[in-house]
Amino acid sequence: MKLFDGGRAPNPRRVRVFLAEKGIEVPLVPIDMGALEHKKQAVSSRNPLQRLPVIELDDGTIITESVAICRYFEELYPEPPLFGQGALGKARVEM
Repeated sequence: MKLFDGGRAPNPRRVRVFLAEKGIEVPLVPIDMGALEHKKQAVSSRNPLQRLPVIELDDGTIITESVAICRYFEELYPEPPLFGQGALGKARVEM
């Protein structure tokens, strides 16, 4: 598994912070968005929209979009629960 990371860009940062809060280590593939590396084959072959973050699972499955990636890890590692608990807690996280 590897995370294609855009450095200071906000959405990749969201995933890095989420993983840190969960205590999950995922190898990073740094992508220099300032040099437009996200427009090159390494990213565009995984996400035709050429946006980061992108996570590639060991079986080759690709997940894009920061919230989708975070929700994936929330299901794999439910503790600590960062998306809230119960209906009200989950709703508050989404507000």
